[in-house]
Amino acid sequence: MKILISGRHVGVTESMKDYARTKAEKLGRFWDRVTSCRVTMDVDHLDHLVEMVLEAGRGVRIVGKAEAPDMYAACDLAEQKLAQQLRKHKERLTDHHRGERRTEVDATAPVRKAREREATYEDVIDEMRRGD
Repeated sequence: MKILISGRHVGVTESMKDYARTKAEKLGRFWDRVTSCRVTMDVDHLDHLVEMVLEAGRGVRIVGKAEAPDMYAACDLAEQKLAQQLRKHKERLTDHHRGERRTEVDATAPVRKAREREATYEDVIDEMRRGD
């Protein structure tokens, strides 16, 4: 996975780069299709902003933004947001292609015989009038 770390209005130190790199590599463990990660660090007055953009296969782009009083805390929050989004995206794909067995069908219920006749609209109305 390619990791690009840049700063806006702030000089990014080596320790901040290493920290962001370890957080980005951790995200690669959630899903093996992640190809690149862009980390942008920004300072706005007293707030530290971190934006992480993950590029995955087939045009999937997942963005996580976080704001905190400390750059390291903002990195942690952005990583948590991206991890949650990756889990959710992966669940969508997994559930879509390999859905669980339908729970509406009761396997223990007896199978209806083919000879039994379906109730018509008139039969249902008659039963409702009689109170059956």
